[in-house]
Amino acid sequence: MSFPQRCKVCEKRDKFDFHVADEVWAQVVPEPYRNRVVCLGCFDAFASQKGVRFAGAMLNGMTFAGDAAHLALQIRGFVERPG
Repeated sequence: MSFPQRCKVCEKRDKFDFHVADEVWAQVVPEPYRNRVVCLGCFDAFASQKGVRFAGAMLNGMTFAGDAAHLALQIRGFVERPG
């Protein structure tokens, strides 16, 4: 992955490379964006609009790409807010 990438929905710099199951991506992301870069914030907004809760096992991995460091993040658990 080359950085900086830009989200094709909001055009902001995408600092988080994240992975979800293909089925979840297809369920959440609208067709015009499915083969494009979608930032975590826009993905979350699409999921919220569709009532899809993707926390936990559905989020398979994440990398942060900042200006000073690139970090591979491990997901060991999650806390889901009510609502």
